[in-house]
This record gives sequence, structure tokens and C-alpha cells, in this order.
Amino acid sequence: MKEVVLNGVLLAYIPFLILCFQENHFMFGAFSGIFENPNTLGFSMIGLMVVVLMKLYEIIVAMLEGHRQLKLTILLGVYTIIYLFSLYVIMLSNARTSLLTIAIVTIVMIVLVVKRMKKRFLPLLKFIFLLIAACLILVIAINEVDMMQKAFQSILLKMEKKSTNITDGRLEIWKYVFEHFNFWGHGAESLWAIGVSHAHNTFVNILQEAGLLSLVCYAVFLISIAKGHSQMDKQLVVFTVFVVVAALGVSTFEILYFNVLHILVFVVSGFDRNKNSA
Repeated sequence: MKEVVLNGVLLAYIPFLILCFQENHFMFGAFSGIFENPNTLGFSMIGLMVVVLMKLYEIIVAMLEGHRQLKLTILLGVYTIIYLFSLYVIMLSNARTSLLTIAIVTIVMIVLVVKRMKKRFLPLLKFIFLLIAACLILVIAINEVDMMQKAFQSILLKMEKKSTNITDGRLEIWKYVFEHFNFWGHGAESLWAIGVSHAHNTFVNILQEAGLLSLVCYAVFLISIAKGHSQMDKQLVVFTVFVVVAALGVSTFEILYFNVLHILVFVVSGFDRNKNSA
């Protein structure tokens, strides 16, 4: 079932990205593809990145455990290219939250690989060399590949512009929500009263629109996914961790509604927890 989900997401992104580059739409100086807001494109790419990181995790673990090296090396190259291309799109979109989220999920993947090695010296040494090689490839791509360099400079420029107000007014919005707290919420899009469409935080937005009871239910839903890890297959645990960490990363500064990543949250919540069937 997990493989069906992973491969389904990979295939679904092919026409999506083709349409994005055919439309070639720019908004606020950043690439927005088929969307009216570049950030939406950045958030959409996280779903693909989570799946690619899961594939990379499986390939790296298999390589370190000595399985079919040639096939795995080819697959490692393919998914590394997809990772770099996805990173390129996110940088083009100038979506800082998406870039930060992917950085966090990538670090989580590295930690989980190290943990999987269980302090075995030779596999751990191989992984360190592999990680150094991956970092060198990323640095070379950003410095030598023209399109990667332009995308990196683009998001760097945005970060410099926003450095004086890194939260982009989010703190003021969150303060307003808590000052106007209502147990049952104020209804959908109620923040238009202060000129914004949402709270730039999934949890705060739920509190504002649907109230405290809905926020508690949503939190319990996320906790229930995490609590089921002891009954999951190891690979499913890793995929669930990637999805939940990415969801929390985006939820901190944006809303997660109507997003591929949110769909993946619900997908992993419905996986069979039986260790023999995952």
C-alpha cells in the first residue's frame, strides 16, 4: 500500500510540473506556475519532496546493507536529481517556509539513517562519505549550474528584503486571534475583517474559524497518528514521521488546507498498522 501511495504521488507530479512550466506564471517576482501565489507552489512541492526523501531513505539503507549496488546506485542518482529539481522549484517560488520545512525533513532523514545503522562502523562510514558527496553535489549545483544559482539568489534576495520583519506581520495576526477568542470560532475567512485571508498558522487558523473544540479534535487526530508508530512496519514509521514533521513545519507559518501534504497526512492516518501488511 505504501508503494502505491509513493509511486502515485510521483506520477501525479509529472503533469502538474509540466503545466506549471507551460504556464510559466510569475507573481510578486517569484515563480508561481499555475497558482496565483508563489507560496502555494512551494507548499505543493513539499508533498513530492517527502516522497522523494522516503525513496532516498529506502535506497540508502539498502545500499548500506549491501543489496544490489548497481541498481541502487542508478536509483540514487535518479532520485537525487528529482530532489535537486524540486529544490530548484521551491527556491524559484521564494517559499521560505517550504525551504525550511524541507531542510528539517532532510535532517530527520539523515538522523533516521544513522539510527538505523545502530553504530555499525563500516555502514556508518559509508553513509558519512555518501552524505559528504551529496553536500558537494548540492554546493556544485548551486554554484555552477546557472538555473540553480539564479533560483538560490532569488530566494536569498527575498530573505534579505524580509530580514527587518521576518514574521511578515504574523505575530500581529496571531495576537488579534487570541484577543478575539471565541470558543465556537468566528467562521470561515473571518480574518478578512482585518484584511487577511488566513492566520498563517494552521492551528491558529482553526482556532479562529472553527473554535477550540475543533482545534482539540485536530490535535488529537495528529497525536493518534504518532501514537500508532509502535504497531507499524519500520518503513511506514519513517514515512509517517516525514509526513507529520513536514505538516508541522508548514503549519507553523502557513495553513495546510487543500494541499497534497495534508492529503498524505490523512493517507498515513488510515494505513493498516499490522506489521505484516504495511
